Amino acid sequence: MQTPEPPGGTRPTSRDVARVAGVSQATVSLVLGEKWRGRVSERTAGTVRDAARELGYRPNLAARNLRLGRTRTALLVVPALTNEFFAHVYTGAAAVAADHGFGVVLYPSPDGVGPARDPFASAQAALDGVLASSMATEALGAFRGSDLPLVMLDSDPSEPGAAAHLNLDVADGMRRVTDHLLALGHRSFLHLASAVPSWTFDVRAAALADALRGTGLRTVRSSLDVAGAREAASLALGGPGPRPTAVVCDDDILAVGVLKA
Repeated sequence: MQTPEPPGGTRPTSRDVARVAGVSQATVSLVLGEKWRGRVSERTAGTVRDAARELGYRPNLAARNLRLGRTRTALLVVPALTNEFFAHVYTGAAAVAADHGFGVVLYPSPDGVGPARDPFASAQAALDGVLASSMATEALGAFRGSDLPLVMLDSDPSEPGAAAHLNLDVADGMRRVTDHLLALGHRSFLHLASAVPSWTFDVRAAALADALRGTGLRTVRSSLDVAGAREAASLALGGPGPRPTAVVCDDDILAVGVLKA
């Protein structure tokens, strides 16, 4: 099969593919849109794909999305990528989205920590769905009351408005942590808690308090950054009273502050 270059070196179109394959543009659309089965033969579909490959044809995704009324784009709203946990969340979301032909737009907080602000004034027109952390709920005002699918991460499953919730078993994780520390003989604990509100942190705190009932547990709150955690930990560890032998932190960032303290 000969595959002459499109005139003028312009970007090949579906018309060029149809011409080279010897079929109609409608057939090209069916094949490249994966809607050909039962309507076009396997041999013809293969010919169309070969022609598209040799011409270097790529569908105009913007035009297709406009025609379908979809952008195949999801928004991921997180407080910050300075936290390694959310970096992994983004990596995983982007990988799974790519497998389904979607892209992921990341929106972290402009301040690097804490809740993100409203990212779009008209988000419904630009997105097909939203994934959001409970720490970024202040950014969700544009999506409330819309038909835009919303999936909440690490958030209270009793809250309305989300199509689904995806939560780790943080209570069981905390119980495993305390069981380990108690088995090592620790009885005096410092809980360095995040000052940033989060359903996940609240559940962990409740599980920690329940598991350590009857022991010495002191809770100190810190801003969710290394400098704040270092200052809070220094004051707590150097203050009056029994010195804790174990420190439980809400977040890895706080743990770095404790290590520096």
